[in-house]
Amino acid sequence: MFGIIWLVIRRKKYLALTAATTLVVFILSYFLTIWAITGKSIAAYIDMSSWAFTLFSLFLSLVIAVLFGVYLSLFLVRRRLRKEREIKNKLCSASGTAIGLFAAGCPTCGAPLFALFGAPLALFSLPFRGLELKVLSIALLALSIYLLVENIQKQLFCKVQTKIL
Repeated sequence: MFGIIWLVIRRKKYLALTAATTLVVFILSYFLTIWAITGKSIAAYIDMSSWAFTLFSLFLSLVIAVLFGVYLSLFLVRRRLRKEREIKNKLCSASGTAIGLFAAGCPTCGAPLFALFGAPLALFSLPFRGLELKVLSIALLALSIYLLVENIQKQLFCKVQTKIL
């Protein structure tokens, strides 16, 4: 699995795509995390949530961003190998990314995306204040990447068999 990922990420255009996507998703997650805080300061977020929670939350957001960047690069490689679409991979990726963005926010003052649905303190009611949603997001993105790599391996194996026959 990691061999295929490494082969894809080693190419400059896919590395650039992964890095750019990771940066954009992380900045979006960071923005949504501190958006509802007065002064839009990370220091206020740390005061409200503690150092440990803040570091763990930002680390999980970074992992989500990296996984999404890798997923997007792998998706484009698979797309070049085969024009058909698979619903499983897209559903897992979309779910993982969406859950990760909903988990971005301050549990005590509200998550911006939950506020749009009328539940601004939804993260505060969860046992780990929304971190469990980020872990679920990581699991869904990892599953999506696994399914995508499996699909790419099948496509590469079929192309090699076709050339031999």
